[in-house]
Amino acid sequence: MIVLEEISCRLGAFYLRPTFLALKEGDYWVLLGPTGSGKSVLLSLIAGLIRPDSGRVLKDGREITRVAPEARRFGMMVQDFALFPNMTVFENIAFPLRVRRVSKGETIKRVEEMAARIGIPHLLKRGLKGLSGGEKQRVALARVLTVKPDLLLLDEPLSALDQMTRRELIEELRGIHREFGIPVLHVTHDFEEGISLGTRMAVIHQGEIIQKGTPEALSRSPKTPLVAAFIGIKNIFRGTIEAAEGTCFFVKDGVRFELPSGRSGSGVVAIPSEDIVLSGNPIVSSARNALPGVVKEIRPCPPLTDVLLDVDGLSLTATVTAKTVGKMDIRPGKRLFATFKVASVKVF
Repeated sequence: MIVLEEISCRLGAFYLRPTFLALKEGDYWVLLGPTGSGKSVLLSLIAGLIRPDSGRVLKDGREITRVAPEARRFGMMVQDFALFPNMTVFENIAFPLRVRRVSKGETIKRVEEMAARIGIPHLLKRGLKGLSGGEKQRVALARVLTVKPDLLLLDEPLSALDQMTRRELIEELRGIHREFGIPVLHVTHDFEEGISLGTRMAVIHQGEIIQKGTPEALSRSPKTPLVAAFIGIKNIFRGTIEAAEGTCFFVKDGVRFELPSGRSGSGVVAIPSEDIVLSGNPIVSSARNALPGVVKEIRPCPPLTDVLLDVDGLSLTATVTAKTVGKMDIRPGKRLFATFKVASVKVF
C-alpha cells in the first residue's frame, strides 16, 4: 500500500495543501481536476521527482519520502510518452531494464512477453517514425509495465488520442489493471474517462483535494458546485432559495421549482441532465417539478443527445436517446415539458 501522509509542496505561487491519500492493492484511483490544479505535481511527489516541503510518502509502512525515484519501483507514463526517437520500439521498452542491469536474456524475454500482452510484437523492430498515437501509447505502457512496478502512475495518458483509439485503450488499461492487480493513479480532466476506469476518484482544485470516494458516491452526492461540474452535471444554477413550512423552492428569473432541502437565501443547485424527462404534455407522476420550455438546440453526444431548452430565460439541458429525439420529433422551436423529481436536485 502507498500512503501520502499530509504531504504539501510550494512551487512558486502554487501551493499543494497537505494531502492524505491511500492507494491499496487493486485500487484504480482517478485524480480529476482542471489544468493547474496540482494533478501532475501530486504525481511527481509520489514518483520522487519532487520533494515535499512537509509530510511523508510511505510504501508498505516504510517511509520513502527521500528515496530516489528509480529505487521506488514505481512506473510512470507521462502525457507525451517520453519515448526515445533514436531507438527502436524494442530498445524503448528495454531501456528501463538495461538501466537496472537486467541480463540480456531476461530483458529479451520480458520485452517480448510484454509486447505480446500489449498487442505490439510486430512493432518491436520498427523505429518510432510513422507510429500512430495509439501505437506509441502502447509502447510507453509496455515500457512502464516491463519493470513490474508496484504502482502505476498515468499522467493524462489518453488526452492526445482520437475517440476510437481512446476507447480501445480504456479497455486495455481496464484489462491490465485486472490482470496485474497493482494500484493505479490516473490523472485526467475527463470525467467520462475517469468513470470508465476508476474504482476510486478524487477531485483536486487549486492544490486541494476537495472530495474523494467512489465514482458512484461522487456522482450521487457532489459536495460543491465545482465537483458537480467536473462529474458532468450540466445544469448548475445560482439563485434564491425560499424555505417556508418545511418546503423549499429555488427561484431564478421567474422560474420556480421544488427542492429536497435548503435554507432561505442565495444558493446553488444542480440537476443531472439524465434525470430530466421530456414530454409534449405534463406528465402525471410523483415528480413534482414540471417546467414548460422551448427547444433551443439539439447537440448529439453519442450514444446520447443533449436537448437545450429555454425555460423563461433559464437554459436547461436534458439528455435523452437519439431514438427519443426521433420518436418525439424534437426540434428547435418545439414546446416541451421538462419533468424531474425533487430528489434529483442537488443543493449547495
